Amino acid sequence: MFNLPNLLTLARLVLAPLLLPFLLVYYLPQDNLALNLGLSCLFIVFALTDFFDGYLARKYNLVSITGKLLDPIADKFLVAAVLISLLAVHKIWFFWVLILICREFFIMGLRLFALESGCEIIVSQWGKLKTFAQCALLAVLIAKPLDSGNFLVKNNLVNFYWSTLELVLLIITISLSIYSAYSYWCASKNKLFK
Repeated sequence: MFNLPNLLTLARLVLAPLLLPFLLVYYLPQDNLALNLGLSCLFIVFALTDFFDGYLARKYNLVSITGKLLDPIADKFLVAAVLISLLAVHKIWFFWVLILICREFFIMGLRLFALESGCEIIVSQWGKLKTFAQCALLAVLIAKPLDSGNFLVKNNLVNFYWSTLELVLLIITISLSIYSAYSYWCASKNKLFK
């Protein structure tokens, strides 16, 4: 059980939901660009553990039932913790948080139902693209200065670039979230509801 991929998953499962929300809620309101970038890098490190735990498990034949069960839960914890933290500091609208978290619970429920039915829902390319886009969006939202008070944002051009990047990533993330959930549903409904 305690191989490197599982330890990476456990770190994401335990540390990310405990450490990141505290740091984000406490430090993001200070509106310090260097601090924001550091927090964004910390989030990226946690997000990369999702890639490396799967990669290492497959490469060194360390795939385990524990890893298969904990990995999606750790992913959901990380995303939900960051989304709620960003909502608390007014960096994202609650409606987008609601869509993204509900999608995660829908997929988790679908996976549990499939597991009880003796099926397995394999991660699709759309799901992987959604994860990448969502992590990029969250990293940008963490790094982005608040719209008031920061000297960089007083430059309208800089504010325009941050806002445009955020909007593009948000549209891509929401679209992929909805479409990937729909594709998972379509791929699994015939297996689950015979």
